[in-house]
Amino acid sequence: MISAVRIASTRAARMTVVPRAVGATRSFAIGDALSNKEKVEEDRYIRAREAQIAESRARVAEAEAHAAELAAADKAKMAAKSATMQEIANLLATTGDVVSEAGLANLAALKHS
Repeated sequence: MISAVRIASTRAARMTVVPRAVGATRSFAIGDALSNKEKVEEDRYIRAREAQIAESRARVAEAEAHAAELAAADKAKMAAKSATMQEIANLLATTGDVVSEAGLANLAALKHS
């Protein structure tokens, strides 16, 4: 009786360790789940990184546009000041008065402020 129990228990133990047939294999679903999770995490990282790059490019473009606006405004201001200085110099030339360049710049700045 003991030998029958021993044979049955060793057979049961052997069947859980050794596959039942040559073609029968156990699939470990955890490997598939982990690879799917890694893929999802990689995709999430890539999307986040692409969003960061797009945001930084947008900030650079905005800064360049702002710098171009400032440069255009500065150029327009300098052209207006130069025209005003020329106008003042022509008015003073008709009366025979002479003012230095610094004086003309101060008069033009006074007119544009």
